[in-house]
Amino acid sequence: MADRNSKSSELGLPDIEDWVKSQTFETTADIKIPPKLVDQVLGQEDAVKIIRKAAEQKRHVILIGDPGTGKSMLARSMVDFLPKGELQDVIGYHNPEDPNEPKIRLVPAGKGREIVQAQKLEAEQKKAQKSSWIFGLMFMFVAMSAVMWLWTKDATLLLIGMIGAFLLFMIFRYTGQRKEMLMVPKLLISHRPDEPPPFIDATGAHAGSLLGDVKHDPFQSGGLETPAHERLEPGAIHKASKGVLFIDEINLLRIESQQSLLTALQEGEFSILGQSERSSGAMVK
Repeated sequence: MADRNSKSSELGLPDIEDWVKSQTFETTADIKIPPKLVDQVLGQEDAVKIIRKAAEQKRHVILIGDPGTGKSMLARSMVDFLPKGELQDVIGYHNPEDPNEPKIRLVPAGKGREIVQAQKLEAEQKKAQKSSWIFGLMFMFVAMSAVMWLWTKDATLLLIGMIGAFLLFMIFRYTGQRKEMLMVPKLLISHRPDEPPPFIDATGAHAGSLLGDVKHDPFQSGGLETPAHERLEPGAIHKASKGVLFIDEINLLRIESQQSLLTALQEGEFSILGQSERSSGAMVK
């Protein structure tokens, strides 16, 4: 206790025993906690000033210190100083000119879900119209073959008509579905209009989780392949846009991930790439 008191006097702080006796609270429930997280960090006044200035100027910060000194709390408190109302939704579209390079569109927060729902509704309406047209054509096929069968008493004509109707259904089913899938965009990142800036903790994240990835398509051809924009997966750096991306122990990241992160910081954007060279997603950008 004597060592503590001597250290307190050296730092210009009151004696610990005298400070405890001067307090009026009986339990921790009597202690008022500041509403802002940054005000809950004690003994890091210089770091608080830097964090506040970095948030206001939209800069980056490297925090170095021993465990338990409030680095994570300081990083999380940065979102309190970021401007509100700047978040954007991210939508991925099919690119007819180059299917392996989907188009990306940014819209105000909350609009992305509305756009995707409207596109889905339009695709469903077109699908319903096409289905009614196909079933009408199939009915005509079967009806004509039935009339020919009644006229000629040749059951082969009826069988041919039924087989033709079935083949017509199978052909239009798969080709039509693919075109409708291409029409519907994918909502990659969605926000509410009143949502605060995000805080994304990417500590220990692998390359795909941090930088984004493209899912593997097992079919890749034959009309059964999944459109490239449907396989896009945004990473933590994309989800943290207009917010805070926190990485603890950044030196543990792979060199490739550190270089990609530096590129994103310098250019302010980063393309989503397939992280596995053996995956079909490696062709998508």
